[in-house]
Amino acid sequence: MQRRNVAPLGLALVALVGGCVADSGDGGILVLRNVVADSMCSTLGNAAEVTRSHGNLDLLLNNGYLFIAQMKSRITALAGQEDQRTIITTGANVDVAFPGSTLFTDAELAELKASALTHFKSPFSQAIFPNGGLSDGFFTIIPAELARRVALKGGMSRQFSVEAVATFTIEGDMSGERVTSQPFSYAVTLGNEVTVNVLGTCPRPSATMLRTGYSCNPAQDGLIDCCASRVNGTIVAGSLACPATLSGM
Repeated sequence: MQRRNVAPLGLALVALVGGCVADSGDGGILVLRNVVADSMCSTLGNAAEVTRSHGNLDLLLNNGYLFIAQMKSRITALAGQEDQRTIITTGANVDVAFPGSTLFTDAELAELKASALTHFKSPFSQAIFPNGGLSDGFFTIIPAELARRVALKGGMSRQFSVEAVATFTIEGDMSGERVTSQPFSYAVTLGNEVTVNVLGTCPRPSATMLRTGYSCNPAQDGLIDCCASRVNGTIVAGSLACPATLSGM
């Protein structure tokens, strides 16, 4: 079983992307899908894993979006050459767009790109063995700071959401040779209360059974039961508690 200790997404390292054209080994990595991790935020790296085809990221929880790429090696190796033909990934080159949205002006989009928030490298290291080997890699495709910028535009209204599309290629090294993947695109809905479920004001009754969200990141792809105060349907700033607080605790 593959296990990952995932650092807070807000601290994920991102860097400006250089050239994206492979010198050699182009297409040696095949990105298959976004894998759903288990309750311990672990994956198995096999073909039976559950797939997620679209993401949700709640802006109320101030976090980024974690992608778990299942990768397949398209490199072949003869017996005894497996080590030399194993790919070690170095990261994903990510571009984020907001198709059809007028949320950001052209000048703001240019600033987001220059700040490495919509155009960046998300480093991660994972071995992919040859002859069809499968492996899962964890990396950020929506930085927490980008989500914060979107949240500032949208405010606290529960009706606010916007669609983002992250397109990335994965890079790796195979005995000094650069290897890349095909481009892979993944859509994520960024919004308020897309994973947060507000039960009411805090605290909630002590017998309340609480959902705590996706194991790798409670801000994405699940439901987390929270409590908060509202005024005219909008959450009062600073009143949100996730998971919800319970009476007597």
